[in-house]
Amino acid sequence: MNTDNTEHLLHTKREIEGQPKLWEETLKLLGSNKSLQEFYNTLASNKKINIVLTGAGTSAFIGEITEHFFGQNQSANFSARAISTTTLVTHFTSYIQTSEPLMLISFARSGNSPESIAAVDLAEAHCEDVFHIAITCNAEGELAKKMNNLTNGLSIILPPDSEDKGLAMTGSFTSMVLTAIYLAHDLAGNNGYDRIDPVVSAATKAIETYSAAMEELASKEFDRIVFLGSGPLLGMAKESHLKVQELTDGYVVGKFDSFLGFRHGPKAVVNERTVVIFLFSRDEKVFRYEKDLAEEILQDGIAMRCVGIFSSREQAEQLNVDDKIVFDVEESSLDYELMLYVLPAQLLGYYKSLDLGLNPDSPSQNNVISRVVKGVTIYSS
Repeated sequence: MNTDNTEHLLHTKREIEGQPKLWEETLKLLGSNKSLQEFYNTLASNKKINIVLTGAGTSAFIGEITEHFFGQNQSANFSARAISTTTLVTHFTSYIQTSEPLMLISFARSGNSPESIAAVDLAEAHCEDVFHIAITCNAEGELAKKMNNLTNGLSIILPPDSEDKGLAMTGSFTSMVLTAIYLAHDLAGNNGYDRIDPVVSAATKAIETYSAAMEELASKEFDRIVFLGSGPLLGMAKESHLKVQELTDGYVVGKFDSFLGFRHGPKAVVNERTVVIFLFSRDEKVFRYEKDLAEEILQDGIAMRCVGIFSSREQAEQLNVDDKIVFDVEESSLDYELMLYVLPAQLLGYYKSLDLGLNPDSPSQNNVISRVVKGVTIYSS
């Protein structure tokens, strides 16, 4: 179903394509943020701090993608785990050691979701010793304002262009992922995370090179899509499935799983109207497991289309998937290359939205979903 929707292309396409520049602006902002070091100094007296990375929906996936970076430095005095605000609101004391120092790092595009504020309030009410960092795209949001009223809180306001105008989180998501990676290494005292040029170049090239392929794929008759990833790329698979599902107003139903987990039942979802997209790890040990599963699905011959996303050309040459997306990025590009993996889903979701005759900026025809979640009642007890 193709409809000329060019009059509606106001925000989403520009926001997808503007991400490389936004990443440069975000890293520059972080590098010049003197408040960060002052905040770190307040943590110095603590022997150990439990970090919880939190958010709702797409913002929750940021923590899942980046939590392992916070624990890579064995000499660091903190551990980290991702717990969504939607879990904290209902089960805070079941998941949080309230007698131990807590640093709650909250991710939010607008900062106006009820759960974001409630999670901060619960931490304040239950924890003996708590610190807050709010990473948000909206200086006027409730979360940012709340941080300004806390002596133990810090807000990191990302560049104005990070606050997407379209429904789907694109630049807001990747700029917050970038910020989390930066913070993890900055907290641990690691150097070298002030350079993002190779990833910016790779993203620019990927958008230019693969947009046409994603538009062509979007024209195919499919109504199911599966994204598979391992480790931090499982979080990217979650975000990818949601992006296509949101932008198509649920016409395309998305699923996600790990490569190894997919065999244990979820594989049954694959049929002749299913696109399967593999997010392959650069790590050779991990890739061996992923390659086995991909070859198994290809041999089954059931899926309508199989797409491989690679950051290694050598790995890409080892598999005969229907379509290949290969990022031209140096291995020395540190951890920021993770952000590249969501670009194909953003582009595919955008073009499929157009193919279905929807407005990508506001694809929900019945207003079932909106930019800021509504209708949530927060109960005090």
